[in-house]
Amino acid sequence: MSWLQSHRGNLTSWLFILVLAVLVAAFLLGGGLGVDSLPFPPRSEYSDAVISHWPNALFLRQSVLEDHTWPLWRPWIMSGQPFAANPLNKAWYPPQWLVFLLPPILHLNTMIWLHLVLAGAGAWVWSRSTGLKAWAAALVGLGYVFAPRIWAAVGAGHLDLVYAEAWLPWLLWAVHRAVQPVPARRSALWLGVFAALSFLADIRLCLYTLTVAAAYLLWRWRQTRVGIRRLGLIVLAAALLAVALTAVQWVPLLMLQPDLSRSTITTDEAALYSLEWAQWIGLLIGDHGGSWETMVYSGISILILAITALLLRPRPLAFWGIVLLVLALYALGNHFILWKVLINLIPPLRWWRIPSRTWLIAALILPYLAGWGAQWWVESPSSRRIVRMALVVLVFEGVLCSAISTIMLSPPLKITAVLGTLALPATALVMLLANRLSARVLLVSLVLIVLADVLWIDRTLVEGRSKQEWLQPYQKLAEYLKDNGVSRTYSPSYSLPQQAAAYWEIPQFDGVDPFQFSAYQQVAEAASGISIQGYTVTIPPYELENEANISSANQDVKPDPKLLGQWAVSHVLTGYEIQVNGLEFEKKIGDVYIYRNTLAPGVSLDWHGPNEVTIQAAQPLEGPLYAVAAGRWKDHREKPGLPGHVNGQTWTLVYDSSEVWVSLGIGSILIVFAFAISWISRRV
Repeated sequence: MSWLQSHRGNLTSWLFILVLAVLVAAFLLGGGLGVDSLPFPPRSEYSDAVISHWPNALFLRQSVLEDHTWPLWRPWIMSGQPFAANPLNKAWYPPQWLVFLLPPILHLNTMIWLHLVLAGAGAWVWSRSTGLKAWAAALVGLGYVFAPRIWAAVGAGHLDLVYAEAWLPWLLWAVHRAVQPVPARRSALWLGVFAALSFLADIRLCLYTLTVAAAYLLWRWRQTRVGIRRLGLIVLAAALLAVALTAVQWVPLLMLQPDLSRSTITTDEAALYSLEWAQWIGLLIGDHGGSWETMVYSGISILILAITALLLRPRPLAFWGIVLLVLALYALGNHFILWKVLINLIPPLRWWRIPSRTWLIAALILPYLAGWGAQWWVESPSSRRIVRMALVVLVFEGVLCSAISTIMLSPPLKITAVLGTLALPATALVMLLANRLSARVLLVSLVLIVLADVLWIDRTLVEGRSKQEWLQPYQKLAEYLKDNGVSRTYSPSYSLPQQAAAYWEIPQFDGVDPFQFSAYQQVAEAASGISIQGYTVTIPPYELENEANISSANQDVKPDPKLLGQWAVSHVLTGYEIQVNGLEFEKKIGDVYIYRNTLAPGVSLDWHGPNEVTIQAAQPLEGPLYAVAAGRWKDHREKPGLPGHVNGQTWTLVYDSSEVWVSLGIGSILIVFAFAISWISRRV
């Protein structure tokens, strides 16, 4: 009995994590995700999981297991790109290495499941360390893991954001245990490791995560008044460790940064998907199947409990209330002054476009406040008068809102969204019955209402689709191109999707990736004839009117076969007929028209792994030839492509791996300093 009592906390934690893991797995399987399917938004033809994450994982796996090489370069999109240096490819993110053990589809679904479980476990551990009891902490963990904003990201295939969300509560936990009168053991180590994992998971969300963590650290220090010298040394050691562990990512990125198109992003482009004031109504009524970038609903039940916490204990939770307010105002982007002022004061903030993504941080803070609201409501009967009248009003208004919305249902508001508002009166009623229910029954009831509330909308945000839908339909087209000596394709209408080209290893002149070189954009604009106005994540841009199908995109623009030929483009694929001198119609497969570029020289690219290529011309060439896009190639730094102006028949290019060794050297030195400072901090 004494052993059980002493280990009850650990047993409860492991039981929660086990239940959480089963719930997440069941929900993913119920949504159609499995060994052969990936997540999609229900009403969209496209998912970043399929377009980007699956090809990235596939390429990393093939490079290491088949070519026995760490991939610094990828030849398949945009005439070749740096691979490991691109943070979206996750080459340096340790959990991504699971792909060496699992097939890419199963790997990605396992990564989703694993990071959601890690997120819930982190929320539980952090909540418990700050004083929340088991059922209240369970409410936090479940409310966070099943937050609609996170599941909207899953559906959209924004897996980087899901990965980064997993480390947010662990980072806050590390801050909490570091800022104490007697800091916990290995405080600097955990702070540094979780900060590094946040950075490697997603650089974009990491900015907001680290900012909130730094603010939390300062607030904790103000509350505890621990020794500033020792705390400063711990933070310095953690910062050095985080910088060291991420050097393999940020050093190559800094080397390439001046050449990237993202450096020229404008304020208007950075403000994409800024929330509008009217969209905050989404806090009350969930947008079922709605936009993944503007989803603000965290559960009406969670919102009520969070407000209850702020009303019952305004001073202890004032910090988190202020953080929520700042996140909300920043998410408004160019619709409020805060974001505009910060962008003007700190121009590099434009790199972190889509300000509404700050609300991903609120996906944890709101359930955390809700956990406190539930616990204090149970433990403080004398304080209930403060909000009892408000709850009566909420019950009345919730029932009235649901009834009126059902009767006067307008087309934009779905019946499922209306039914979701019933969580409001249900939560309020349970809280009003607090005097008649035991503490455990009350907390369990609130946890179940919260879970039902968020799952009701989550089920509309993600669906699994088999590769029979997003890969196999292009098999005949890909095999025809391979059989007919394709060297590189170009499509103004996305006729060969990126995942299909990656699977059948067909190089593309076009591509979908925000990691683009400005010089290559200029080349693509000239060769395709399609103007690139400002920042774009696709080459070429797809400007569609009246929600037209992408297969009809850019049909009024004629490409330049001569310029495409200089980039070894042997075939042009379109969703429509075109008449261009130099492009000879070969065949139509399905809805795709295949044209051979008669102005392309006979060139073959023989890749010896991802980092070395031999370019072989069928006959001696004189003039411009850009078989591979510019990059950090040894002895060849010309722009926009290589080998450049030639007079010969064979050229061999080897990618410069010095960026890795420089990164490892810098990282090793910083790790030594980090551990030295950590050792000193323990003796202060």
